[in-house]
Amino acid sequence: IIISSFSQEMRYVIRHHEGYVLKYVGDAVIGYFVAEDSPLLVADNAINCAKTMIDVIERGINPILSEYDYPELRVKIGMDFGENTIVRYGSDQSRSHVDILGPAMSIASKITALARPNQILIGEDVYEKLHPSMKQSFKEVEWHGSQWNYHDRETGKLYRVYSLVD
Repeated sequence: IIISSFSQEMRYVIRHHEGYVLKYVGDAVIGYFVAEDSPLLVADNAINCAKTMIDVIERGINPILSEYDYPELRVKIGMDFGENTIVRYGSDQSRSHVDILGPAMSIASKITALARPNQILIGEDVYEKLHPSMKQSFKEVEWHGSQWNYHDRETGKLYRVYSLVD
């Protein structure tokens, strides 16, 4: 019931910020935001969505869990921006599975894996689309050793990752 409630609340938060739920994977919720018309607004919406997710968990879900001596939930949030391909597996539209494939999904997954509990990490393609006032809430992550070694395909430079600090 905890995972079900968590998933339902996260779905509501994603939809409230004009995003879509792609799928649920175990205890993870994968959301996406369509940026065809306004990538700048969509980037800000995605960040606000991530902040709201953590807020709902910390101020809504965790106090209830604590009342019943359950461990508190923590989430890792990572995101990136870019073109992806929508793929439908199976020919029957009512039973087929839809997925999103592409570099941005792959990088978002890698970024999420490196996030600490209740941390929001974003790729530089998201960061570059944020409103200047929103950018001030982020700082570039300094990696040690081989923690992060993804290089931008266009520039060949290390792809930067930013952490929310506010």
